[in-house]
Amino acid sequence: MDIVPEEPPVESKRVEVTGASLEVILGYQKAPDAPVICAAHPSGAFGEATVRLLRSVSGASVVCVNSRGIGDSSPVVPPGGWCTLDQMVDDLEGVRGRLGLGAWLFWGMSGGGWLGQAYARRYPQGLSGLILESVCACFRERLADPSCVLSPFHPPWREALAERGLIALDSHLEVGDANATEWIEVEGVGSVFRRLDGPALLVSPMPLSPEMRAAMPVLWSVDARGWLRQLRIPTLVIGGSADPIVPVPHVRSLHEAIPGSQLVIVPGGGHAPVAERRAEVKDAVRRFLRDRVA
Repeated sequence: MDIVPEEPPVESKRVEVTGASLEVILGYQKAPDAPVICAAHPSGAFGEATVRLLRSVSGASVVCVNSRGIGDSSPVVPPGGWCTLDQMVDDLEGVRGRLGLGAWLFWGMSGGGWLGQAYARRYPQGLSGLILESVCACFRERLADPSCVLSPFHPPWREALAERGLIALDSHLEVGDANATEWIEVEGVGSVFRRLDGPALLVSPMPLSPEMRAAMPVLWSVDARGWLRQLRIPTLVIGGSADPIVPVPHVRSLHEAIPGSQLVIVPGGGHAPVAERRAEVKDAVRRFLRDRVA
């Protein structure tokens, strides 16, 4: 009879940072010298399942942090607002200090990849590496691409939005006042994020959490293209060849903008292929981690 090794436990705790109490989920490996990966998302809660997934794929210890307003962390103040990415990164660095950890790797999946980019710019000394999965450098640029399923110019949505006067090419790439925006429901399309009484900026054909809706003005403003070439953090960029949300050209552009970064495109992979437990992701991540500790 085969004996299955006992998996290390996962612990949930609260960590105090300036002005907030954050929900932190810890999944350490038994080996004391295992690298540590931090993961967080600006508008989605991570829990035990995420810790176990990332730990099984990477072989590393994993710390998931839920930002203010996410999961069981302190709410955002004032209510109805949202933290900037820089504020979220400040909290992540605060958690690292409170836990007494050395430099860790940050794994940014989807929108979490923008946190990773901001982290590498703001606290390079806190990172030993960066994994950016299914993310781009500029959200607005991606949403102007008709091949992105979230774009209002995506063929299945464009005609219906144009009939309602919700299509405007000339202003789509402008930041404008990101807070002068609203969500509306459009029959046959889904939830539409648009300028107040203006054109559509994003389409979500799938249901959205209240947190994602609240965070969208922050995410809409994301544009790291002006400073990515200044980063000197070892970086692994991962994308899925069949990802309808972040088409491959945007993943490649991110890779090309970060000096010395490595690129892995998973054949047939969808959005955040780590969730598919693809062997290509496991192999690439473990090679990347070995290089960091060699």
